[in-house]
Amino acid sequence: MPARRAAREVDPPGYPRDLIRTVLVDWGATLRIRPIRPDDEAGLRAFFTRLSTRTVFQRFFRAWRQLPDEWYPRFVQVDYAQRLALVAEVDGADGARLLGVARYEPTDTDGVAEVALVVEDSWQGQGLGRRLLEAILDAAATRGIHRFRADALSDNRRILRLLAETVSIESSSTEQGVTELTFVRRPRGPSDDDYFRGATTTSVGEPLR
Repeated sequence: MPARRAAREVDPPGYPRDLIRTVLVDWGATLRIRPIRPDDEAGLRAFFTRLSTRTVFQRFFRAWRQLPDEWYPRFVQVDYAQRLALVAEVDGADGARLLGVARYEPTDTDGVAEVALVVEDSWQGQGLGRRLLEAILDAAATRGIHRFRADALSDNRRILRLLAETVSIESSSTEQGVTELTFVRRPRGPSDDDYFRGATTTSVGEPLR
């Protein structure tokens, strides 16, 4: 990790450093997955500008050209328990660059969290979506959260396939072009711990505010 990044990091209260991990994507690049931090706001804003109109629409169900400013503080300020977000990043000459975000938020149903996921277009199809999805579900499980909900556009075959291959879907319903799924984390054996191989993704979820 670049020294300038390490020097500026002061862990926020409750920051779960045990969730930091180094991963490989399908073509061999080394990335880092870690919990989001309040000082990621600028990086998150830059990340949004690199998303295509299609990816923005798949994530937010609206083709935002710019997200409302008031959303960003909530996106980066989580309690690391009932609300958690993980980011994927890669180090470069200008510092770390965010490549994807996975998060869960509480719902109106006790014990069920809503999951959302988005990956930068140039990094889609490299297995990063599955790595983020499994990482956020693993983190939720250690915090006593075992049931999940996600919304996806019905024509977003890539994310629907990712979910079908990665989780155990309990129910699925479609209305007005949006598919709502409830699911649980699929049990994995020791051989699955190296899950940083294969898979594809784009985006799932609507604004979690």
